[in-house]
Amino acid sequence: MPGYLGKATNGARDVIGQQIEADREAMLGPIPGQVVDYDPASGTATVQPLYRPVHNGEQVDMPVLYEVPVDMPRTGNAGITFPVPAGTKVMLTPQMRSMDNYDTGEGRYAFDSRSFALSDMRASISGGDSLADPLPNVDPDNFHIRFDPEGQYGVRGSPEGKIAIEGAEGNVYLILAEFMELVASDQLQINYGSSAGTGHQLQNRAQLIELAAKVRAMAL
Repeated sequence: MPGYLGKATNGARDVIGQQIEADREAMLGPIPGQVVDYDPASGTATVQPLYRPVHNGEQVDMPVLYEVPVDMPRTGNAGITFPVPAGTKVMLTPQMRSMDNYDTGEGRYAFDSRSFALSDMRASISGGDSLADPLPNVDPDNFHIRFDPEGQYGVRGSPEGKIAIEGAEGNVYLILAEFMELVASDQLQINYGSSAGTGHQLQNRAQLIELAAKVRAMAL
């Protein structure tokens, strides 16, 4: 604070400085939150803000926010959706003006004069995590879409074009390659009952082995 604050010493600059500081401290910006409940039909969630402001020298919980829009990656003709279980961390971002009319499809003008208000928070699933709880098992070399918290199941892709589709039974590409190799090594006896095989069968076997090699080469 500038100047000296006291009963008889408050000048105009001191009062203005105090007002500016109070306004700055009262203005909301992006803050982390935690999902209490998510409604996939409406695309909204009940969220508990995780920031605790200080009032009268005491930390207090911010109010639970209801019907908070949840933003997911989306374009005009595509999108990616995620399950949002209770406990999911999100980043809450206030809007510059009230969004009531926009969210109800009634117009693109402000419903009232409020700004940066708790009532106009939007939640993004990208962000909100604390450095005290980093995402585990991050693959530093490959693109990774995870299906579980630990990253055991999902899809990986390398810069070289290798791919892994990892499920409960292993990498789908490796399973497919192994199947093709087993069929080729059997010389198609299942279909023809001949260990020697005809020229046509041997040609098919060679092609199958070649395809199996390509599938295996693509596996990450």
